[in-house]
Amino acid sequence: MTSRLAKLFTNSFKLATSDLANQYALPVKSMTGHVVSKYGAASSRRLNEKVVEQMRIDENDFIFEIGFGRGDALKMCFERVSSGRGMVFGVERSGYMDEVARKRFILEIAETDKIRIDSAIDLRNLPYPTDLFNHIFHVDVFYFLRQDHLVDITRELFRVLKPGGSVTCGMQFSRLEKLTEHRILEQSQWDPMRCLQALEAAHFSDVQINYHKDAEMGEYQIISARKSLSPIQDLDPEELMRQLAMDMKKERLAVAMMNNKKEAGDC
Repeated sequence: MTSRLAKLFTNSFKLATSDLANQYALPVKSMTGHVVSKYGAASSRRLNEKVVEQMRIDENDFIFEIGFGRGDALKMCFERVSSGRGMVFGVERSGYMDEVARKRFILEIAETDKIRIDSAIDLRNLPYPTDLFNHIFHVDVFYFLRQDHLVDITRELFRVLKPGGSVTCGMQFSRLEKLTEHRILEQSQWDPMRCLQALEAAHFSDVQINYHKDAEMGEYQIISARKSLSPIQDLDPEELMRQLAMDMKKERLAVAMMNNKKEAGDC
């Protein structure tokens, strides 16, 4: 009997842990999803602040966040561009988080047109024209991207980033280690080399990881990279033509999608 109870407890623990891990990666509308997403937002709020500070956003910049969660960093970016010509864009895989953010920013979206939330189930095909953004950033996202998709996703980020623009990724090893201890993440998921190698493979420049200290949250890490002002100079001619052809197709589709959304909003 004791053995059966122990087995039942072990199986229940595995199911609960698995549910938490799934909700952390992709929150769904439920009590667990609400609690996990609130916890994730609270524990990463300071890190989001430091990442937004790192980007040194100008009021006329176009900013793109991948995986905006409950929208804390979207708000921080919006406050920096609200008085200029800039805009804040975001994509989120979770339909629940998408709904939460749209409700949170319903007035800003309707009255200012400076926050735009889009669906992008596949980050390898973003609904944006080439060379659109000054800054792209994410916190706690690349851990959940498939390894065999990561380089293609990073190449797509390279496409939509303006020459001279930056990519910034915020991490905090101490928090991620705790999530690993609780079996929410595997350490291999948040190995920063995954992100660094993908950025280099996508022809980003100045790829680096830097360690910082903050009085409130302790040590944290920021991965950063830039798109060269002459991003094509290091490509061989055949690779260049292949990428240009692919970019042209994606750009035509992206422009059509953006125009359709704008026309729908004007109706």
